[in-house]
Amino acid sequence: AVVSTQSTGASAERALPVYLQKLRESENLGEEILADQQQIVELDSRRQSNRQAVREVMGAKEEKKMWCMMGNEFVKVERETLEKWLRSDQNVLDKEINDLRNGMKDKVSALQKLEGKELPKGFHLNAMSKEDLSNISSTDGRIKERYVS
Repeated sequence: AVVSTQSTGASAERALPVYLQKLRESENLGEEILADQQQIVELDSRRQSNRQAVREVMGAKEEKKMWCMMGNEFVKVERETLEKWLRSDQNVLDKEINDLRNGMKDKVSALQKLEGKELPKGFHLNAMSKEDLSNISSTDGRIKERYVS
């Protein structure tokens, strides 16, 4: 009986570092996921502010030049140029948010695997783009005609 307790104790000692390593990895992944979520919230807030600015600029069609703040200075810029800049910023923010969301999916997937859990069905589905939605709405009538009759 003494030999079996010693061998069990030795295997438990070897298993402890493996357990601690997995715990450390899952803790690090969890922190990365939370940091990514916080960054997405901040970027989304900037995107909403940017969207409001684009609407304001689009609504001021009669003005040729508009004031905007760049860094710590106010600058008077042509309306069309300002609108291009804002739309460009909007595209960059959208891309950054989408990249973070896709990266988060990979991190959550890795965390689930570390914890020995299965991913829910449809976990890796992507949202439909505006182009996809417009394609669906433009073919909607033809699809109904094809399958209803």
